[in-house]
Amino acid sequence: MQLPTRITLALLPALLALAAPVENLEKRACPNVHIFGARETTASPGYGSSSTVVNGVLAAYPGSTAEAINYPACGGQASCGGDSYSQSLQAGIAAAASAINNYNTQCPNTKLVLVGYSQGSEIFDVSFCGGGDPNQGYTNKAVLITAKAVAQIKAAIFMGDPAYHYGLPYDVGTCTAGGVRLLHLSNLQPRISTDLKIQFDARPAGFSCSNASKIKSYCDATDPYCCNGNNPATHQGYGAEYGNQAIAFVKSQVGAA
Repeated sequence: MQLPTRITLALLPALLALAAPVENLEKRACPNVHIFGARETTASPGYGSSSTVVNGVLAAYPGSTAEAINYPACGGQASCGGDSYSQSLQAGIAAAASAINNYNTQCPNTKLVLVGYSQGSEIFDVSFCGGGDPNQGYTNKAVLITAKAVAQIKAAIFMGDPAYHYGLPYDVGTCTAGGVRLLHLSNLQPRISTDLKIQFDARPAGFSCSNASKIKSYCDATDPYCCNGNNPATHQGYGAEYGNQAIAFVKSQVGAA
């Protein structure tokens, strides 16, 4: 049944009044601080080992929110779907940029924090700094995060980043080699008994990130994934070793919120 025009017009102010609070509620839903976390290879969906810093920042800023980047976090293992490291990394780079850009569009005034662990660090590293990742077949050197979103990213924490390169201004830790790994030549050619250290995903010589002042990247010498060590346990220990330091850096960058 069609309502008479005069009744419809009479109802219009009431309908508008009902609609108005929805818009205001959406505006209030944007927090002062929002954190993006990205997990390491084979970690279950969620924050993985980045949770130490993610939770620390959440506690430091009551009312802040967080979300995990949805990507495979895989290195060829069946447990994470079988995607190769290269496939997973490239999917992660795209997912990180998309999540950050979309959030910034919805909440343009919210301060953003990135916290990545291992492969999760690398996806943030490439999307935030550009430069591509040619060792993994990713040749797009552009910064995929928009300029407006970059301006709202106040701090980025990378822990055990395979793209770590010694000598960059944001490096923290004891590694002086940069992302290298051991290639066991004896496994490839029985007559060769020596091991050769080759580059894994380290940034090339001369690389610089235009957002360097917003980053801290943690890597220790005994780590076999971001450095050339031989102790995998080191790779899992950055939250315990550097977590408080990383949270303090984030607070110094974000300030009062």
